[in-house]
This record gives sequence, C-alpha cells and structure tokens, in this order.
Amino acid sequence: GANIDGSARADVSGTLVSGGLCDSTDAGWSGKVVLCQRGTNSFADKVSKVQQSGGKGAAIYNNVPGGFAGTLNGSSTIPGISLSQEDGVAALALVNQASTLANSTGTGNGYEYYDGTSMATPHVSGVAALVWSFNTAWTNAQIRDALQKSAEDLGAAGRDTSYGFGLV
Repeated sequence: GANIDGSARADVSGTLVSGGLCDSTDAGWSGKVVLCQRGTNSFADKVSKVQQSGGKGAAIYNNVPGGFAGTLNGSSTIPGISLSQEDGVAALALVNQASTLANSTGTGNGYEYYDGTSMATPHVSGVAALVWSFNTAWTNAQIRDALQKSAEDLGAAGRDTSYGFGLV
C-alpha cells in the first residue's frame, strides 16, 4: 500500500477487522487495524472514524480495479494507507488475524504519486524557466503569454477548470 497523504507515518500492529465503508464509528475497532472500502465518504472521514473508534490504523482499498493515491486534506494521528481493490479483497480473507500496517516510509521506492495542480505547478515552472533561458530579455508577462498560446488544448475548448490552458 501507499501512504495516504496527511496520515501519520508509523508501523502499527493489531487484529485486522473489516470496517465496510467506515462511514460510522465502531467501538469494536479499538486497538485494531481497520480495512475500509473506498466510496461514499472521504478518505479523511474514513480515517477519522477509525481514529475516533480507537483504531490503530486504516487501510482503504479501492472500489474499482487498481490502486489510487489519496489525501486527507489535513492530518491524522493514525496511519492510513491505500490498497488496490485486488489487495483489499485479498486482505478480507485475513480478517480477525494479526496484521501489521507498515506505513513508516510511504512507498518502498521513495516515490509518491501526485496529480492535479500539485504536479502541474513544478512542470509549468520548469518549462517557464526553460523558455526564459532562451529569451532572457522577456518579461514574465511575455513568458506567460507564450506558454498560454502554445499549450495543447485539452478538455473543453479554450481555458477550462479541469485542464486550464491545456498541456504545456
């Protein structure tokens, strides 16, 4: 699994229990690692419900094939990880057994997956710096204009809220 951004980074051990959608608290989760299915409520709400119930950690598995990257848009005092649907279904077979949720270092290779403006900003900034290096007399307005006019339009025609001006 991968760290859910904003969750505590710690390895915890406890009995694995199924929390379903983790859309309500459950006193039976106290001291346990809770397996939650993605859907209905936010990742932050799921982890919060586990935390409020005294759970040691939350493992949220995807509700469609494959994995996902998640964020709490805040923080928690317990670790939370994301699992692929396949890994989550396999983990359901381990319910009521001792489990360790390893979340001290995020993904094993040191890389994380991010998308949206979190990744668009460094890419566009890098391209702006590259354009400036070839046109050192240009103002910031000229560089911005060049990037906007040369972007490959994606989504709805023109600037939109999903793709901005498009692909840099």
